[in-house]
Amino acid sequence: MKKYLILQKNLISKKHLIFLFLFTCFLNGKTFKNIEFLGDVDLVTGEFDRATLLKVCHIDYPAFYKIWKSNPSFESEQIEDFEANLKKYAQSMGYYRAKITSSSDEDTIYVTIKKNRAIKVSLVEMPREFKTFALFEKGERFKTTDFTETKNKISDYLSQHGYPTFKMNAKAYVDLDAYNVEVNISVEKGEKRYFSTTELNNSTKIDNTLIEEQIVYEAGELYNVLKLEESYENIYQLGVFEEIKMRADFNNTEAKAPIYIALEEGETKEFASNIGYDTQDGARGGVEYIDHNFFGNLREFRIGAKISQRGYEARTSFYDPRIKTPLLGDFSFLNEISYSNWDYDAYVEKLFVERVTLGKKFVGLEHYFGFQMENSQIESGVPTFMAGNYLINSLFYRVLIDGRDSAMDAKNGYYTSLYVEKAMKQLGSKIDYLKILGEARYIKEFKPMVWAGKIKVGTISQKTPPFKHFFLGGAMSNRGYEYRDLGEHSGLYPIGGLSMIDASLESRYHFTPNFAVVGFVDASKLSQELNDFSGEWYTSYGTGLRYLSVIGPLRLDLGFPTKGGFALHLGIGQVF
Repeated sequence: MKKYLILQKNLISKKHLIFLFLFTCFLNGKTFKNIEFLGDVDLVTGEFDRATLLKVCHIDYPAFYKIWKSNPSFESEQIEDFEANLKKYAQSMGYYRAKITSSSDEDTIYVTIKKNRAIKVSLVEMPREFKTFALFEKGERFKTTDFTETKNKISDYLSQHGYPTFKMNAKAYVDLDAYNVEVNISVEKGEKRYFSTTELNNSTKIDNTLIEEQIVYEAGELYNVLKLEESYENIYQLGVFEEIKMRADFNNTEAKAPIYIALEEGETKEFASNIGYDTQDGARGGVEYIDHNFFGNLREFRIGAKISQRGYEARTSFYDPRIKTPLLGDFSFLNEISYSNWDYDAYVEKLFVERVTLGKKFVGLEHYFGFQMENSQIESGVPTFMAGNYLINSLFYRVLIDGRDSAMDAKNGYYTSLYVEKAMKQLGSKIDYLKILGEARYIKEFKPMVWAGKIKVGTISQKTPPFKHFFLGGAMSNRGYEYRDLGEHSGLYPIGGLSMIDASLESRYHFTPNFAVVGFVDASKLSQELNDFSGEWYTSYGTGLRYLSVIGPLRLDLGFPTKGGFALHLGIGQVF
């Protein structure tokens, strides 16, 4: 009997153990749909805002437009990692006594952050000439990011001012008992260096001269790693090299730094396609074949087509970066041929264009001039739009300077251009006119803000059919109006103008490196009279979103004209 009772007792104990084991497995394997951060959390933006804390925990929610992707879910065993990551992050922000705790309910994890007192800097020892780079001072909170950024600023300064072989010893001594930090930075600048000769190891079908034109440093100039990086980027942007090796030699006893560049040609032919939507053309798509080194020496051949709800276009072009002439030196050459069929609501334009452009850089400016032949067939039931066939032959000249840091998503820089087009009956043109268009843009970053402004001024010297007018309104113009819809109308249809001013001011606030909200004010004038800029202003204001994708900034703008109504614009690329 006694043996039986003992056996029963053992069976009960085993059942309890099995139950506890299964219950523990259940808890450890529980899945949660949400995570919330409580305690010392920034509500909108800051060091401890929700977006930053999610990033620290390696939690990635899909972008708002990726509706096909579901939100992440979380397992019980991840909670410990969340706490550990947040603890490390809090310490890097100077909160070494931070407490991170967690709890949960049916479907949500709650992580509570209590920062407690921040650690302070008690001593700073560093060379006087570099103290302006320090992002910390005695008595201030110590942040690992500030310490690292200070080291980077000193390194950048030295490598950009002739001291590429410097040595730096930087230490931050954290005393948790005294609860303070002592910072000690020492620097040995080394020998001052200057650019010397450049040796090209070039096995490609490209003349060395075309590559050397991409190099922005000169022999005898003070060594600057930024000029080395810019030269590398310029060569890479040629689009024909699979491998680029660039090395500076600091092993000589002289103050010179020879540069060695080795190039290996890659695949130069590509086939590209795209599909998308914007409010200007609706649904659209296109295909293109490109040869970036057509018969060598960076000659480029392109052929492609695009189609949208508004119409279609087929085009081809040939570009030669260097045409030698005995008297005027070297020029670039571009020949473009296209045929398009576009529906502008009030009229349909079937247009054949051939454009020949010669280009030359001179006194720091880019100059382009050439000849353009346009054969337009205008179909319209509205008399104002003067249906018929028009042969327009013109000479043109364009001068510009582009100081932007990016053509697609500029954050700093400037851009100015002047375009002059003269159509003449002496060239066989059916229409005789002079068209002048000037433009200026300026962009400046004050992190996390980017401010940008632009103005365009244009005039046409003589009365012309409306299809040659200036048109305003749309995603790249006055955003309170639909595409080409600003100004006077003939019935329901806009007729453009002969004189125009189009100006914009925009600010972008970057919540993250890839996401920004914008505010803007656009103002325009459009007149039917020659050289008349005295008319009323068409003003609009609005807001928008930007998301930096792999194909460029995705843009959504909502504009409100002061006269009422609104316009919504979708597109790719910045307005500036």
